[in-house]
Amino acid sequence: MRERKYDQLGVRMVEHRCANGLTVTVLPKPGYNQVFATYSTNFGSIDHRFRSGDGREIKVPDGVAHFLEHKMFEKKEGDVFRLFASRAASANAYTTFDMTAYLFSATHDILENLETLLDFVDEPYFTDETVEKEKGIIAQEIRMYEDNPDARVYYQLLKGLYEHHPVRIQIAGTVESIRAISKEDLYTCYRGFYHPQNMHLLVVGGIDPETVIETVEKNQAKKANRTAEGPAQRLAETEPDRVFQARQECEMPVNTPRIFVGYKDVGTEVRGAEGLKRDAVTSLLFDALFTKGGPLYGQLFEKQLIDQSFGWEYDYGRGYAHAVIGGNTPEPERFLEVVAEGWRQVEQDGIGDEILERSRKRLIGQFVKSLDSLRFLARYITAYHFKDMDLFATIPALQTVKREDVEARLRELIRPERQAVSLVRPVN
Repeated sequence: MRERKYDQLGVRMVEHRCANGLTVTVLPKPGYNQVFATYSTNFGSIDHRFRSGDGREIKVPDGVAHFLEHKMFEKKEGDVFRLFASRAASANAYTTFDMTAYLFSATHDILENLETLLDFVDEPYFTDETVEKEKGIIAQEIRMYEDNPDARVYYQLLKGLYEHHPVRIQIAGTVESIRAISKEDLYTCYRGFYHPQNMHLLVVGGIDPETVIETVEKNQAKKANRTAEGPAQRLAETEPDRVFQARQECEMPVNTPRIFVGYKDVGTEVRGAEGLKRDAVTSLLFDALFTKGGPLYGQLFEKQLIDQSFGWEYDYGRGYAHAVIGGNTPEPERFLEVVAEGWRQVEQDGIGDEILERSRKRLIGQFVKSLDSLRFLARYITAYHFKDMDLFATIPALQTVKREDVEARLRELIRPERQAVSLVRPVN
């Protein structure tokens, strides 16, 4: 058991590695009645090619990770959601490109709910009949995303940015790919990636760390068969630095065009302490320029080329990384011209210290405020753990970024061969 303290933030975190390899993190929040727990596997939608524990090379249909998440709640005895609800607990799950997380929040019966969380994730139950039934449900979900302009403009952008990497494929897969998913595919992925060494349990809130760890150790000791087959080995895709297609367009029934501009950032894996620094530098670059008060945001707003939907993000994971700006715009071509000219001007003149410091204070302030949210902590401590990052090192990372770092980042990332555009136009 290891204890970490972040005195500046008033945070104490206890970490423990179980005998079977499962990592447990507990962050006690004295004075909180609520507890959040997430039980996660380092397995997401991009993990569709891998070598199994017995050495076989395997390719599974796209959408398996998300499909598996759906099916984990259904057991022979019934639906796990009902069991959580009977104890006034709220349960949920989500799949990202990189990970799958199962969670509950509750104010009572915490240890009982924790055991339920561990047991239902540790004990899969799939049948041919239930798998076939789920295909129709997930197909509806996929079609819903395809009809959503925000989802369409985003995934269309990823298809332009990436040529080979599976991040270009929707997390839920396609209607065609999920039709090919079998019970055997689910069990194969489960055995390969739901291995204790590939998983993380996080508990945050009004709870005693020692009690949690004792409960988890006893629970896991009863499940020796889970470690019979070693964790799977991912097979990476080779992805070029340049974008695949510089422009993607489609028409949808929208009132105003939606545009996303993406900047591809592959070549250096964003993970560990260096990855956290890269995140901090990139975030400062885009926040300083494209948040309210920033010079490029100001130009776009004054010319009435953006509205409240405008924003930016930097997303990264195994083998992929990209920054994105965009939102609604009445004049897409003019929007692109102003953004391009804005980048040129900033590269020529540099970023003012005052603008950079204002952005630094804003990002640090937003982060500190987020620490009051158990939901935020439950999601991001785990996500950072899988990237070998320390969430609570975010502030020092932001504090050490220099103006020269940000300007060098601009020159590295904002280049024509790294830029792709995704546009959703109103139907003619």
